[in-house]
Amino acid sequence: MRFLVEAFDIETDFQAFVIELPQGCDEQIKAIMGWKEEPQGWEGYDLSQPQMQAIEELVGRSIEDRNFYFQLTCNV
Repeated sequence: MRFLVEAFDIETDFQAFVIELPQGCDEQIKAIMGWKEEPQGWEGYDLSQPQMQAIEELVGRSIEDRNFYFQLTCNV
């Protein structure tokens, strides 16, 4: 599974940038998102503040910016 964090401009809803999460982080992502079942590979999830903070720790950098809202997508 390939996981991406997508940032969208809060004013225009246009995608501003994408960050690919590290390969092999499936179990960490499942825990962050609170998933009980495997994702299907087509979903998109709005990210809460605590989820964003956990993802920032996972990637080792600051991502959050008040000019954007963020979604996690799952891709096969």
